[in-house]
Amino acid sequence: MEAGLAFLGFETKTLFRWLARWRRQFEAIARGFELPDLTTTVFGPTQMVVLGAEDLLHFFARGNSDRLQRGRARLRAAATGQAGPGDLNSRWVAAHLLHFSDEAQAGSLWNPKVLPPSVPNLVREAFTVGNPPILTLWEPQRDLLNGTQSPFDPDIRRMVLAVPTSGGKTLVAQMLAVEHLARTDRSVCYVAPTRSLGREVRRAMASRVRILQKETGSDQPDYPMTIFDLLLALQPSEPADVEVMTPERLGHLLRHDTDAVLDRFGMFIFDEAQLIKESGRGFVLESVIALLDYLTKETDHQITLISAAMGNAGAIAQWLSPDGQYLLHQSEWRGPRRLHAAFTTHAHWETTQIDGGAGSVWKYRHTTELSGLIRLRMADGRITNLSVEETDWRLVRKSKDGSTYPNEVIKDQGRSTKNYVMASEMIAELGHAGSILVVATTRDQARQLATALADGRDDEPSLAPLVDFVRQQLGDNHPLVSVLRRGVGFHHAGLPIEILEELEEAVRGDILPYLACTSTLTDGVNLPVRTVVIYDQPFPGQHEDSRLSGARLVNAMGRAGRAGKETEGWIVLVRGADPTPQDFRDLNPGADTLAVTSSLTTETALEAFAQLEAELRTDEDALFTATDAPADFISFVWLMLAVEEGHGTDPDFADINRIVGSTLAARESDTARTLYTQIAESVRRRYVESDSDARRRWPRPGTSIGSARVIDNLARRITDAVLRAEAEGKLPDLRNPARAIHALPWMFDELLELPEAPEWRFRVTLRGADIEVQPRDVLKEWVSGVSLPDLADTYLSAASDAAWRIEQMVDAVTGQFQHYLAWTVGAVVEMVNARLDEEGAEIRLCPELGGYIRYGVSTAHALLLMTSGIRSRRLAHAVNDSLPAGLEPAYEDVRSWLAEMDIAEWRERYEASSSEILDLLEFTRVRSRSLLKTLLESGNVSLDLPGADRSVLSFGQRLSLVPAQDAPDPKPLAVYADEDLVAIIASQDHTDVQAILDTGLDVVLAIDDSVDLLSLLISLPLGE
Repeated sequence: MEAGLAFLGFETKTLFRWLARWRRQFEAIARGFELPDLTTTVFGPTQMVVLGAEDLLHFFARGNSDRLQRGRARLRAAATGQAGPGDLNSRWVAAHLLHFSDEAQAGSLWNPKVLPPSVPNLVREAFTVGNPPILTLWEPQRDLLNGTQSPFDPDIRRMVLAVPTSGGKTLVAQMLAVEHLARTDRSVCYVAPTRSLGREVRRAMASRVRILQKETGSDQPDYPMTIFDLLLALQPSEPADVEVMTPERLGHLLRHDTDAVLDRFGMFIFDEAQLIKESGRGFVLESVIALLDYLTKETDHQITLISAAMGNAGAIAQWLSPDGQYLLHQSEWRGPRRLHAAFTTHAHWETTQIDGGAGSVWKYRHTTELSGLIRLRMADGRITNLSVEETDWRLVRKSKDGSTYPNEVIKDQGRSTKNYVMASEMIAELGHAGSILVVATTRDQARQLATALADGRDDEPSLAPLVDFVRQQLGDNHPLVSVLRRGVGFHHAGLPIEILEELEEAVRGDILPYLACTSTLTDGVNLPVRTVVIYDQPFPGQHEDSRLSGARLVNAMGRAGRAGKETEGWIVLVRGADPTPQDFRDLNPGADTLAVTSSLTTETALEAFAQLEAELRTDEDALFTATDAPADFISFVWLMLAVEEGHGTDPDFADINRIVGSTLAARESDTARTLYTQIAESVRRRYVESDSDARRRWPRPGTSIGSARVIDNLARRITDAVLRAEAEGKLPDLRNPARAIHALPWMFDELLELPEAPEWRFRVTLRGADIEVQPRDVLKEWVSGVSLPDLADTYLSAASDAAWRIEQMVDAVTGQFQHYLAWTVGAVVEMVNARLDEEGAEIRLCPELGGYIRYGVSTAHALLLMTSGIRSRRLAHAVNDSLPAGLEPAYEDVRSWLAEMDIAEWRERYEASSSEILDLLEFTRVRSRSLLKTLLESGNVSLDLPGADRSVLSFGQRLSLVPAQDAPDPKPLAVYADEDLVAIIASQDHTDVQAILDTGLDVVLAIDDSVDLLSLLISLPLGE
């Protein structure tokens, strides 16, 4: 029974070891009875179940069809009573496993109907042996792979996959990417809308592609790496095989060198493609897809769009390939089923008490008792009601006349029970069933819900390490610290990225029971929980894009139900209003609601285009002052003209109809297309009239064309000033970031005046007086390594609320330094240095200045660390300060130096946290090497054991390779001889060895002590 249940879980890391241990135990029993096997004993059926299950597992993991046939024969023998005296449990388990093996084999990656025979075995093993293991596919995945068109057919160049969350679309995208890498010599570009999703995709891809000895690139800034000319030689020698990036970064790369992008990447995968619809960033995504599609109509480049919320997938596929040469896959299948509930309040009007003395105008107070109503929608559509009685909730209104039915009333917000308090008391009752994600519209709502949830809970000692980490980052007074102690967190963009990542990992690890968040967390991030609570509390002036509706709602609801852990997930809608049938309808948005349309075709956008078109009749320079959607469209057309000119096309003869027609917006409306074409013709005229060199420079910054003109002019003036100062002998060392920042205050002032610039503003309270802060002062300290809490305390001391101080500073650093100024300063620096080169000058303005601003570091070594996978700015500064003098800022030099230390030394020297140690292990790993690949292909692999203790070795000892005893997490890996420690696995080998252990494969260990430096030999058993 235990073997059968373990097998159905497909937890190979555990299952391989359990089955091997049980097999050896049965073999020992048989030897004791001097029998070849136990089929003539009462143990026979159980032995056959274990052996049969082990055979099946080896087939699903390694593809040996002989093991499949042998496993089925053994299970059949147990099920039919041929394996020994009757054992009903064993026969029952064997029969079920036998039936299950047929169904699982149909979805096995070793089935030639699922993956074509042309797909190399190593590609299959990247998934069946990789982490997590994929031994059989789900229904929509099988339907796609077994369809009349194979997604692995290189002639299929456009794909749209529209499958609900937990339907496995991301896994299919990974399979397409890995197969592409094995088949071609070009890389894969995976586009994710948020850095959170990008980190998750990067981690998942890495575990797959490394088995092929391929690499996944580290997180990079959104602006182009071409400004890092001096650092390119310091990176790993070979570019990554899979790059995960935002649409903004891909757009910047294309603006700088479309040919280089197309030469490097052969496949482009766009995740969360429904975000095309959103205002602001939506056209960034649309324009990048349109440009790629435009440039690759006649090439073999593949473009795949995936989405969990695309109501018009067919129309999107037609956009990419109007001739119908595309693969469209749609499915409504989902892993865990979703169950819906709605929580609303019920006012007991008969309990209303009316009291005077409420005020001079609204003189009377009407107090009404409230109860809660939970409506459960059953699988058959019936609604069952549950009441939440005996509450102390109150609705308090005020009137002028005190009558029972007053004509005018207002709500007394101060005396009425807060909606978040009522919601939190209901949410707390759901916690016993599993982890809960509460999705709110605003940061304040998320924080309020978390605070109210924590008020009724005791401390959670198991969260002490996470609490300590947050305390170090934010200080003792931040409200996140107090709620985390009680098992509740809140997650929003006003917190440092390191903390957001730790909160996400705590939920994934079932450590944090409750997390309240804004909807940005749920955009594609794999954060499955038992229950999702949708806290829908609209407010006046709320923008439609921020509402929890449509695709945003679908994404949030998709987190309910943990595939592989449970069969269902709950979605609870919370509204502080009377119940209506619309509550449940809102939880099932239809295809029209989920239709993906261009952000250029909204009513607001079309009005802006019409106004621009009217302005252009009298002044075509209006192109340079356009903002919002029209500015984005103008920049797109200008870029397309520059690309065509770069390919030798006279801009006078560029096909404007084709350029406009490449957008989704033009396909949606003939009227809109006519308007866009008129504006595009104006853009062409102004493009032709502009200086031939300048017009091809202006698309490169990625701003509006008007702002690009300003940046170009600013770069010219800075160049003149640099040359003049050099001639006068007054030029400071502009390669030093701090001196460059100090020398160019007016550059920052002018950039902050551009329409793209976020507002630089701090306040004492949310609506209080302004706090005067100079951007350059904060920037200099940020680059020098001052922490966010210290920056907040220094510059925002006038704000008494510690959480409000840190939130404002995080917003400023994230919006200004890590995005806007890093982007625009990088553009200015690039233009300045190009001009200096044209002038024949040797001096350069700090080429890496945008990178230093983005990451908050000030040396090449620290910048190298931050652009190579080290996420902690604090750690980058700490490592930089400890480097020996003379160590070159080259990737391999820094990697080798850090790899000489073990985890314990990192922890002691740098006070490294768990996540920082994991980053160091990844950084010190030897690139383009896979010990697992070697083991799978040759059957054995060896590695050196520096510092091994030869004295503890003796004949006949049992060797083990396990996490070091009594070490804090993350533990180093250690080799033991019986109970004696032989060696700690070197830091640079840790990740590779852990990948072997994660497979769960039964391995044989041996130590070669015939040479001075001991080595560990890891082998697969004979016959495996």
